[in-house]
Amino acid sequence: MALFTDGPTISAGDLQKCENSILNVASVESIDLAGKIALAQAEIATHLKLLLLRRFSARDFSYLAWAGRTRDLSDVVVTEPMRQWHTYKALAMVYRDAYNNQLNDRYQGKWAEYDQLAKVSAANYFRIGVGMASRPIAKASIPLVSMTAGIASGGTFYAAVSWINEEGEEGCASDIAEITTSDGQQMVVTPVNSPANAASWNAYAGTSPERIGLQNSAPMGISSSWTMNVGLQQGPPPGQGQVPTWFLVDHHVIQRG
Repeated sequence: MALFTDGPTISAGDLQKCENSILNVASVESIDLAGKIALAQAEIATHLKLLLLRRFSARDFSYLAWAGRTRDLSDVVVTEPMRQWHTYKALAMVYRDAYNNQLNDRYQGKWAEYDQLAKVSAANYFRIGVGMASRPIAKASIPLVSMTAGIASGGTFYAAVSWINEEGEEGCASDIAEITTSDGQQMVVTPVNSPANAASWNAYAGTSPERIGLQNSAPMGISSSWTMNVGLQQGPPPGQGQVPTWFLVDHHVIQRG
């Protein structure tokens, strides 16, 4: 699972899974779906900060250890209940704007429906609890890909990397880099911008963005690079990131919105 700070927790495709016509509505009404997704995530962030800062008060012995990361939500893991809340919240925002553009009763009904679903999803999310990572490892930046002389055949290759923390937990893989080589050239993948708590990293590569696999047999050192030799390994694809170490549940206050 991704961390909340790794980027958008949902995409326009997730909205379309709930509402087949959402892309058409956004086009007709000139609504920026990416903007609504970002705005909905910002509102969710506010609810999370209020809960976390309330729980980790200055009287709490753990406050000093957690307060800094609590403010930027870098400990929060994206769980499926959060994604559901985010999806309904963004859809409610889209149909709210569509209704205000046209005062169309059909849009108003959709707005009310998804707004209610968002409230129910938010309540369920906080009942289940906010997923937290004790040692969060951020999504990797897109790697540097280069080439060196060698014996490999040329082609177009795709690569991504992921960081691993000192507990052996793997973060989300980076976005994919692309390179085209000629015969006698080998792809070299180098990670960049290592987080302070990164202990090692994994290299993923393939001949298409949809089919990249793990290339190293063991996690590699922070300062090392990975070089493709004769061919690529058919390793497992990148994982989904960290799972929560624990859940923070607020039994007294059910967040709404």
